[in-house]
Amino acid sequence: MEIGGLPLHPLVVHGAVVLVPLSALGALAVILWGRAREHFGWLTVAFAVAAAAFAVAARLSGEALADALGAGPLVVTHRMWGQLVPFPTVALAIALPAALLLRTRSRAGWWVAASLTVVAAVAGLALVVVTGDSGARAVWGSS
Repeated sequence: MEIGGLPLHPLVVHGAVVLVPLSALGALAVILWGRAREHFGWLTVAFAVAAAAFAVAARLSGEALADALGAGPLVVTHRMWGQLVPFPTVALAIALPAALLLRTRSRAGWWVAASLTVVAAVAGLALVVVTGDSGARAVWGSS
């Protein structure tokens, strides 16, 4: 996968590296702080959807790049972590709007969706940090 002769993965991975933490931290603020929910709830949902799209694109383009270049041990580690990142990001993109919609309609539904949002946000944040670190080590060396 290429754009203008450049591998797609290094281009889209930057979107995931920025949007996944931004949407995860925003989602935590939206769930835990009513004022943030009022002002930034649906904007955070938009960031979460974009983050999920970039995470999926990074995974697909990373798979293609690893297949084309071959995989040393550092790339194998990065690939292992990178395969997991789309799961919590997609879960966040689903759970956060559900929480916002259920806030006034169902107390039990709100708590379930809010809990899933928090778990997905924390997991996505942790996974993108570990994946980014292992990717940087794969590109720049392990030191």
